[in-house]
Amino acid sequence: MTNFWAAGYVNVLTGSFLRDHDDYRAFRQLLPPQTAVFLVELLVDRAVRDQRRLTRAKRTTQRWRDRVDLIPEDRTMREALDADYRYIGIDTTALDVAESVQRIMDEIPEIYVPPMRCQPAQ
Repeated sequence: MTNFWAAGYVNVLTGSFLRDHDDYRAFRQLLPPQTAVFLVELLVDRAVRDQRRLTRAKRTTQRWRDRVDLIPEDRTMREALDADYRYIGIDTTALDVAESVQRIMDEIPEIYVPPMRCQPAQ
């Protein structure tokens, strides 16, 4: 992420590498202290999740899906009392990709608002 910031990007998105709040705390130590963090968790009903897994370009086996489903759901990220991030849970069960992205943008308007353009003085 620091490489992206050094290249001039203001907002950097990363995904799928934090398993729990302890992972987040270790990750947070790598960030500058004043970095704003928005943790977005995409939630989905199991039946819809299973159907999506079957239709994705990246194929998975039933054995892999069953193994993944044995991993207990972690709630430490959304329930952390000492969180220095904004947690945003988006239920994507009835949403397509575009609608999911729009929901995320709606939840974090401060980073998706187009920059104000200066108008010449009259």
